[in-house]
Amino acid sequence: MKTLGIIAFLSLFSILSLGNINRNELNEVALVYAIGIDRDSDNYVVSLQVINPQPLNNQTEKLPVVVYDSKAKNMGKAIEMVSRKISRQLSPAQVQLIIIGESVAETIGINGVLNYILREPGLSSMLDILITKDISAWDALKVIPFMEDIPGSEIVKTLENTEENWGSHQRIFPTQLKAEIISRGKEAIVPTIMLIGDKKAAGEKAILESISPNAYLELSGLTVMNEDKKAGWLNDNQSRTYYLIKGSLKNSYFSSYCSAQKEEFGLTIIHSKTSIDGKMNNGKPQFKVKVDLVGDLDELNCDMDLTKPDGIKKIEKLMEKDIEASIKDLIVQTQTLNCDFIGFGDVLRIDDKSNWKKNEKIWQKEIFSTSQFEITANVTVRNYGDINISD
Repeated sequence: MKTLGIIAFLSLFSILSLGNINRNELNEVALVYAIGIDRDSDNYVVSLQVINPQPLNNQTEKLPVVVYDSKAKNMGKAIEMVSRKISRQLSPAQVQLIIIGESVAETIGINGVLNYILREPGLSSMLDILITKDISAWDALKVIPFMEDIPGSEIVKTLENTEENWGSHQRIFPTQLKAEIISRGKEAIVPTIMLIGDKKAAGEKAILESISPNAYLELSGLTVMNEDKKAGWLNDNQSRTYYLIKGSLKNSYFSSYCSAQKEEFGLTIIHSKTSIDGKMNNGKPQFKVKVDLVGDLDELNCDMDLTKPDGIKKIEKLMEKDIEASIKDLIVQTQTLNCDFIGFGDVLRIDDKSNWKKNEKIWQKEIFSTSQFEITANVTVRNYGDINISD
């Protein structure tokens, strides 16, 4: 009994002691939530969005984060230089977001950044990665958010919401991005962020006094990579089409014109399925792309009678025509860039392995641009209501 009592006492003492250590450590560390990486001449510019501790139950004028930056030849050195500006030890374990500046993607490429992230033991492998457009990563990290306390958190939650409900952007993590960069059958795609409005106003606390924000961050299409460098950019409509072709679209909204009129109707897509088959024929790749979509009619600004089957069929055909045109437009862009970011090479590798092995090394430079495509879209309107708006 006495022995059990001693064991219990020691266990309780250990727990209490560990708790005190953890509490003390929290008072000595600076929690990093997001990292920005830019390029300036031959140097990396690394920015750290650090959580600014707030006193409990006490309102202060302090902002919830502070952004520090430093410049060096390599990222590790730049972070070390940032640490000289902070009274606490930097803790990267809480990092949720890496923003890579457009300057990095356009010049030396993002491979070095990815290698650093994957090798750094203090960083999680489940980090969201974004590339900027027309703004530096440093400026992006300084934008004051409206809905969340921490700017990086607002960006991550916006990504999650967009992926789940709209489909124009989907999250990508370091290991996935690295795999796509080294793949010969598909080039990488990275979600992109840009600033809307005045850059100076976006970083000032006074912006919170306005009901309607005049400066904010917005997810804006996708950056197309050729190996690890930026090759182009897709707008939001092209981005949504990209995810549709890839078969990874969850929910989204598609609109189309009513015949030759200017009025539109819109469908919320609740289910989609894509199949791509490929083979080499007389030295040229041939692909069949088939997309099946099921959606609910949300809006109809057209003079159509939906009480008759012909009315519904007309809507479906109009939407099919627009989706096929969107897919064709995206394929034209991927061939114009000579950059197979959709992954038709991967399809050929699976469907026609022997011919893929013969052409693998010259796929991007010589073969891909000669590919031929057959595109088919099938749209089914599931719910459309019973409103007859015809005369």
